[in-house]
Amino acid sequence: MEPPATHKIQSLILRAVAQKGQRHTAESIEVHESALSRFLAGEGGLKLDQICRLFVFLEIQPEYLGDGETTVIKAEHLRALRVLARVAMEEGVPL
Repeated sequence: MEPPATHKIQSLILRAVAQKGQRHTAESIEVHESALSRFLAGEGGLKLDQICRLFVFLEIQPEYLGDGETTVIKAEHLRALRVLARVAMEEGVPL
């Protein structure tokens, strides 16, 4: 059984914050580290605009798949996929 989408998103956010560091992340989105910590623990702590800044800082964005499902990937990965798709189309590589 596949975990719910919310668990995947939570895991992605937690991994991204761990990679960049909680203190650095909090400073970058202009919140106190304790507010970010509460948010990551599921106890509130951030306002909508702060959550948006968090996603921008972590380079996380929702992308829609052809089947109507949504997923969350890093912006740099999306850019890489676009480059690969463009090259494959230009060279006639069957996908």
